[in-house]
Amino acid sequence: MENIYLCKAPIFDKSQNLVAYEIKYDYENEDFHQTVKKLYSLISDIDVVSILSGKEAFIKVTSDILIFTEFLNLIPKEIFTITIDYTNLKSKNVQEKVKEYKNDGYRFAIDLNSLEDSDIDFLISFSGLFNFVFIDVSALSDEKINLIHNLRQLPFTMIANNVDSFYDFNKAKDLGFELFEGEFFKEPEKLESDTDIFNKLDTLKIIKYVHEEDDLNEIAEAIKANPEISVALLKYVNSSFFYLRNPITSVNRAVTYLGKKNLINWLMLISMMSVSNKDTDREVVKAALFRGKFMELLSKEMNNDINIAETAFLFGILSFAERIFKAPLSIILRHLNLSEELEKDIKEGRGYFGELLSLAIAVEKNDKNKIKEYVNKLNIPKDRIADITIQSYEWVESFAKLI
Repeated sequence: MENIYLCKAPIFDKSQNLVAYEIKYDYENEDFHQTVKKLYSLISDIDVVSILSGKEAFIKVTSDILIFTEFLNLIPKEIFTITIDYTNLKSKNVQEKVKEYKNDGYRFAIDLNSLEDSDIDFLISFSGLFNFVFIDVSALSDEKINLIHNLRQLPFTMIANNVDSFYDFNKAKDLGFELFEGEFFKEPEKLESDTDIFNKLDTLKIIKYVHEEDDLNEIAEAIKANPEISVALLKYVNSSFFYLRNPITSVNRAVTYLGKKNLINWLMLISMMSVSNKDTDREVVKAALFRGKFMELLSKEMNNDINIAETAFLFGILSFAERIFKAPLSIILRHLNLSEELEKDIKEGRGYFGELLSLAIAVEKNDKNKIKEYVNKLNIPKDRIADITIQSYEWVESFAKLI
């Protein structure tokens, strides 16, 4: 596989329903041939559709890709909308290619982050060719707000990107945006100080019990007291994750097969899913799953200690614990009975696991410079990051279907 750093960013509507993803990859400051190789790898080596949760997607291409390659013909036009940077529209060749593909049923979006108010008349002439416009709302000048008001009169669906807080989200809604992309959905809502939140969730009560009990038969009996969790556990151990020759039909055998540490990680994920009521909640859980799996696989690349890899997984998913459970991290950690040193590392995002987390976050944001920094620091082969990223996204989609 060509070494391509890839991430997918969810796009929500006004009601915070998931409507699409944007596929982001590193293509800036590279020559044409490198970009072509990466895009063709994206289609030929990666089943990118499998990580889209059945949703549509946006993907950005350069003018050279549009004009000089057949890349668009390789992707399903029913799923992908092609994003073109506004500055590329000055090219007559780009204009002709967009018209050609538009007539063939493709959909297009414009990235307007470089657009000035004086260009609105030029944009109007293309309003029939483009379905969507992306606008950066992180820095809204008076000129940009005026531009947004003018764009509302045109037949575009406006997408606000870099929506990194609920303040940004509400402001963009007031300005007339219909779709929203950014980190806002990961922002913790009002935290509950009520420590009884853990008593409201059966899975978290079981997690505490599993930590304190060494007898696997007693643990199995506690799980069997909750039929829903018992069924979910058997469904999980008999899934394609484990390739068992003969199915496991006993909770006791399932508990023995997984062991305490894997069981706790699985119960943690079940508990996260149980409090996910909205699309934004579910996407945060998926982000937590991605971080956990990415860090686990990365740790396995760096050393052979399976216990360290399993801890890396837990470290990753706990980075979203406050947002998911709406409770202070200190309360969540208190119920997990982790070591004092690991608790401190989780709170401060430091140490070995903190560095793995920093690389995972850089991948999520498609921050090429940060990725390179941590790849060099951790001495990881660059091509492995691409493979681990795709494996993690595929695992998340597979796991989510089991719950």
